[in-house]
Amino acid sequence: MFATVGTMIPWFLALLMFGMGLGLTPADFLRIAQFPKAAAVGLTGQLLLLPVCGFLIASSLPMRPEFAVGLCLLTLCPGGALSNLFTYLGRGDVALSVSMTALSGLVTVFTIPIGLNLALSHFAGSSTALSLPVGETALRIMMITVIPVALGMAVLHHWPQFARRAEVWVRRGNISFLPVIIIAMVGAEQGKWFENLTEAGTITVVFNLFTIAMGYMLGRGFRLSNPRVTTLAIEVGAQNAMLGVAIAASPAMLGNPVVAIVPSVYAVTMVFLLSIYVGVINYKRG
Repeated sequence: MFATVGTMIPWFLALLMFGMGLGLTPADFLRIAQFPKAAAVGLTGQLLLLPVCGFLIASSLPMRPEFAVGLCLLTLCPGGALSNLFTYLGRGDVALSVSMTALSGLVTVFTIPIGLNLALSHFAGSSTALSLPVGETALRIMMITVIPVALGMAVLHHWPQFARRAEVWVRRGNISFLPVIIIAMVGAEQGKWFENLTEAGTITVVFNLFTIAMGYMLGRGFRLSNPRVTTLAIEVGAQNAMLGVAIAASPAMLGNPVVAIVPSVYAVTMVFLLSIYVGVINYKRG
């Protein structure tokens, strides 16, 4: 049954990425030049420091190899549409958030297979890494991320009114699909998700608190404005959990239900912790 669920998840993700594309234009990829310092700091934190820190956390905390791989997989994922939503709610720099999400989504197509193979080799043994070819994996990730986004952008260009109406409903699915997928995984795995909830929840909470703090400190350390500090804390602290679940669960990629547990639990804890963070900063600002 898990194989069936794992086959469905990439299709859900492709739909959500299509919805993200409905709100993007080519200018969103180029706008990053308007704030080079903030973008450079944020993308360095997200694409370089985050995977390194995730590897160190996975190596330091006692956890099974599959959970360590799942955690490393999360650190390799780009920001998702939820990071844009929380940036808006936290009164951050939404343009910076959208640009970082768009650019990191392009870069991680190629960095995820390489980084994931390193994690597999270190935590699960070199023989497992050989089953995840870099080129083929990058192509599969592109099929469920970059191509749907490009299609959404094409729809926005040719049929803008339809795109704006459809975007609202597809983005709402980003919230509703997560519990549906988690319920499906719970059913497919006959309770293993709940059996591992305490361990996986502890890992994801520690990781998420660390990443939010890292993004915040990077912004403060480089003396960015308050809205951009908020943006970096959220962008570095909110990874695309759906992509992590899709890669872990899809039979065409890892097809490992245990690895998929950490990204799926993270999807829940991330929303909870970012909601608290946004509430606290809004309260302080008044």
